Amino acid sequence: MPDKAGILQLVPRGDVDAADQVRILVEGLDRRRYQPLVAGELTPQMRERLSLQDIPWVYLAIPQAFSLGAYLVAAGQLRRLIQARDIALVHCHNMETTAVAGLASRSPGADSAVPLVSSLHAPREDLSAIYRSWRRRLGIRWLLSRCDGVIVPSQHDQEQATRLAPQLQSRLHVIYPSLERSPSRSLEAGIKRRQIGVHRESAIIGLLSRLVPGQGIKSFLEAAAVINKELPNIEFVIIGEGPDRQQLEELAHELSLSGSCVFLGARRDVRQIITALNIVVLLSDADRAALRGLQALAGGRRVIAAPTPSLREIFGPMPGAELLETADSVQLAEAMRRQLHITPQLEDSELVLEERRSITYRDFLVSTTVYDLERAWSSGTSASDQDSAIAQALEERFGPQRLVAQVESIYQNLGV
Repeated sequence: MPDKAGILQLVPRGDVDAADQVRILVEGLDRRRYQPLVAGELTPQMRERLSLQDIPWVYLAIPQAFSLGAYLVAAGQLRRLIQARDIALVHCHNMETTAVAGLASRSPGADSAVPLVSSLHAPREDLSAIYRSWRRRLGIRWLLSRCDGVIVPSQHDQEQATRLAPQLQSRLHVIYPSLERSPSRSLEAGIKRRQIGVHRESAIIGLLSRLVPGQGIKSFLEAAAVINKELPNIEFVIIGEGPDRQQLEELAHELSLSGSCVFLGARRDVRQIITALNIVVLLSDADRAALRGLQALAGGRRVIAAPTPSLREIFGPMPGAELLETADSVQLAEAMRRQLHITPQLEDSELVLEERRSITYRDFLVSTTVYDLERAWSSGTSASDQDSAIAQALEERFGPQRLVAQVESIYQNLGV
């Protein structure tokens, strides 16, 4: 039997989402054919998880800011690692690791050029916005031209990358991010709500956005003001930072939202905060919005999305997500109203029993809906059937098996 092909996964520092995708990939790779090795500045949790799966890892510092000297040092270390471990292919994740791997595998000091694959995981910003500078545009063209395959997370990103570097067209592959369905526990959600300053008994609507012009935040606040007047016990959170924060906080005060709208700023625990929300609103393609929306759906939350290119592509066909025609305040308020009327599945930690009555926090939201107390949620809109459809759709389009199969196909086409 031939030796297994060594596949080096190069992980960027501090990018939890990219590291999560790498972990899902290496755990699913065919171990009869491939021997994965993960390199980077890994978190203790990542190292422990890999060790439990008998997946080797090594420490390798990846520069966060551009410095030619630092990149050359890291490239030299990576080159020695490739030679020592007999690596057959390097799969780097995001731009910093791609720069190091490109220098290491294609420099004159390398004995032979190993195939190089680059995954650009859910860019935090639109590619067209990142590379408006001609210097950066030339730099990224040069960098990606050294790759034998480039993976992007949506067809929209593929179109932008093709416009940026037309020569990449034959090497571009669209692979949607992968998710593991792991519903949050209500106790953990309650703790996170207390930490961010919202009430456990409220329904929470959250917006993920940078606080800059053109993100639709004013429309969100205006819609929130309408809902706040109609329904009791609703709170709103805005996750993100930017130069418009003070102005938006003043607008929230003018709309009488001071007591029910919390600006959380930039957070490193976004995924945990999502578990504490009921509805996630996405109005821009930036800041990994599509990935955050998928994480919300996987955790049993509802998503309201603006009709931007990436969000339309991801959430248009997804149950549990409502795609707006236009992201104005009127449509946002109507969508919030519809989603708030969807009855949740009962969870023991949410349930309060008064003799034969079953009450959850949603009972406090809408006084116009009558429920049959003999049969919990026999009237109103049930979420259980839709939750099953969401789980099936997530598994089919974003399950780990699909990610692994598509990546392995790229490896095989490169002769590995």
